[in-house]
Amino acid sequence: MAEQKKEGSALATIIGWGGLAVFTVIFAWIVIAQLQSAEEWSNRGPEAVTVVKQFKPDGKPDTLEDLIKGYSLKVKEKGGYVGEFVWDGKQKNGPEYEVTLLWREGNNHRVALWRVDLQQKDVRPQGDAAANLPQRARDGVADS
Repeated sequence: MAEQKKEGSALATIIGWGGLAVFTVIFAWIVIAQLQSAEEWSNRGPEAVTVVKQFKPDGKPDTLEDLIKGYSLKVKEKGGYVGEFVWDGKQKNGPEYEVTLLWREGNNHRVALWRVDLQQKDVRPQGDAAANLPQRARDGVADS
């Protein structure tokens, strides 16, 4: 029987396996970096809520939290009721959070929603309830 000649060379094998090893290392590095980034922004709902509370709508000096407290007092002076405020922050994607405010006006329950970017400290009202809340608070007018 004749011996078969090995085709190719050891160099091709080394390059092939070396390329696979380099790809594996780079892939692992990318996955680990993404996991660390996600971990960096997780469980920061209370921080997102604080950013919204300290938000100064329309560039005015009062924070949203101050406006809401004043709103509750103004409505109470007029014989109405605004209260039972409940804040919650849920992570959406990386530093993006969704902050929800639930409250009661008289017998009605209300909801306002903001999007917060913790990296940029950017607050964006979502919908009419959040967008109109600062003006309603300044006016001290509750829905009936």
